[in-house]
Amino acid sequence: MSDETNISQDKENQIGLVTTSTSQPPPPYTILTKKEKYAIAVLISASSIWSTLSSSIYFPALTILSHDFDVSPGIINISIVAYFIFQGISPTLLATVADTYGRRPCVLLCLVCYTGVCIGLSQSNVYWLLAFLRCLQAAAISPIIAVTAGILSDITTRADRGSYIGTVSGIQLIGQGFGALVGAGVVSRWGWQGVFVLLAIGSGFMFICCVVFLPETNRSIVGNMSVPPKYIYNQSPVVHFPCCSHRLTNDVSTLSPRTSANIFAPYKIFFKPAVFFTLLAGGFQFTAWTMNLTTLSTSMQVDYGFSVVHVGLCYLAPGMGTLVGSVGTGRLLDYTYRRRKTAYDSTYGHLPKEQQPPFDLFGARFQTAIFTSVIIVVFLIVFGWCIEKHTNIAPILISSFMISLAAVSFMGCMNTLLVDLFPNQGSAATSCLNLMRCLLGAAGVGALSAMIDAMGTGGTYTLMSGFCIISFLILSYLSQRAKKKREAKVNLNSMDEKSS
Repeated sequence: MSDETNISQDKENQIGLVTTSTSQPPPPYTILTKKEKYAIAVLISASSIWSTLSSSIYFPALTILSHDFDVSPGIINISIVAYFIFQGISPTLLATVADTYGRRPCVLLCLVCYTGVCIGLSQSNVYWLLAFLRCLQAAAISPIIAVTAGILSDITTRADRGSYIGTVSGIQLIGQGFGALVGAGVVSRWGWQGVFVLLAIGSGFMFICCVVFLPETNRSIVGNMSVPPKYIYNQSPVVHFPCCSHRLTNDVSTLSPRTSANIFAPYKIFFKPAVFFTLLAGGFQFTAWTMNLTTLSTSMQVDYGFSVVHVGLCYLAPGMGTLVGSVGTGRLLDYTYRRRKTAYDSTYGHLPKEQQPPFDLFGARFQTAIFTSVIIVVFLIVFGWCIEKHTNIAPILISSFMISLAAVSFMGCMNTLLVDLFPNQGSAATSCLNLMRCLLGAAGVGALSAMIDAMGTGGTYTLMSGFCIISFLILSYLSQRAKKKREAKVNLNSMDEKSS
């Protein structure tokens, strides 16, 4: 992992990130201003939020769907499991296409297909059709999350990437946190069909916005965005606006080497040991969070007798947790990176580059993860036992808030780290995260009813907290082992200097 980190850092340094000794100043890493980068971040956040929103907006309608289609709640849960499976697998197929042929066409394709499927879902009259179209819905929209990570890797550097990726990934997960609240309001007024009509209208609107305003960012096609794209599917009307057209200087020196599309590229990243165990830790935390949201819906209706509207109001707690976690994590990631990088430069800056140890990128990105991991472990146990003992609702909602905050924070750290490690494969790297979290989430939701029947709600969430602890301890062990290797390299270099 450390060698790949150094290589990717060198590639970024070659394009305007460090001062070189040549008389010709290097071109900027991107021609975009800070406001323009934020505008793109908002646009892609609003486009990709439909992926996570589609999963949780469905929760308040579960009991109604079970009644309308005359099937058991367990059968209805199959549609949730299937959604997560396709949400995990689909991005790995389209991510490399985005890395090769461009981000813009992939975003537009995802949105137009998703809108069409949502229209079909609103007209479903049998359960098998609903479940089938839910699979297509997940397959259509889920790749957009991986593509947005690729867009951010194109226009940001490591120094400011944390705030952008942390914020965008957090906003995407806000759909997961607030989705049930939105769903409860829509279901109570227009029925479950209204949920899919709302999704179709929202995604259709974002498709129109992206057609006009989303530029191509893939560095192998447009470089630092000063190179006009050749093909019409990469061209955006916004680049021809007077405020943008004068910056198209066709600086081909900023173009990155073009890679060929390879659907197995994400799996090569996925099965690297350090990456796999990083993803595993995040996957368990996401699974516990998803199970928490699912249990909150069913328990509030069955055990506490809440109406659909009141259940939706309960989701304000996890929704606010995702909001706080996303905004706070992005700023912390940039702050910890700058602090660690400054300390690294002051310690090793005097050494020749070949004698400098690899920068501890993992430590810079995961410094806050130990605190959020403790938070999610503690509050999973509190949530489970409070539900089982039918306590006052206050500790249940507080626990849901803290679980959401911790899970979103950890996911933001993971997302940023993956893009840092594989900047030219940002979409493929993020699709690995999507694959792990969605497959584990599908397994967790699928087994939730059986686990609660066998162990009770308290035992179920105690077990999930155990999985979170074990996976994070493995991750910490790998981090410490990598740190010892770096220290050994420094000691070896110092011994060589003394002997010479």
